[in-house]
Amino acid sequence: MTSFIHKGHLDFLSEKQKAELSKYFMTASTTTMPHQLAVRLGIKYSNALALLADLEAEGVCEMKLLIYHNCEPDVPAGAIPYGIGFPDLPWICPHCESIVENYDELSFDLMATSKESIEFV
Repeated sequence: MTSFIHKGHLDFLSEKQKAELSKYFMTASTTTMPHQLAVRLGIKYSNALALLADLEAEGVCEMKLLIYHNCEPDVPAGAIPYGIGFPDLPWICPHCESIVENYDELSFDLMATSKESIEFV
């Protein structure tokens, strides 16, 4: 199991929360979203996002920006690697094949996938 220690940035996590995270990320290819971690751990969304950003920066997880279109607002219409920005416009929705020319028609979320097992110490 890969250990993940990041002094300072993750001081908001209790030992119990670290144990819960270690259990959750026990296997590679575990996927999660910031709001899911916030609920699971009882932390603020911003802290969950910071946690996932740290994991991505350390190379133990890969984050994607999920793209949602108004035609099916609960189903991702696409995903791009985190950190490269928003999709270029015009963008064609794969669900309805509409040409999107305004970001107001889109919404976004993040999803992280672990590359390996992670132990929080």
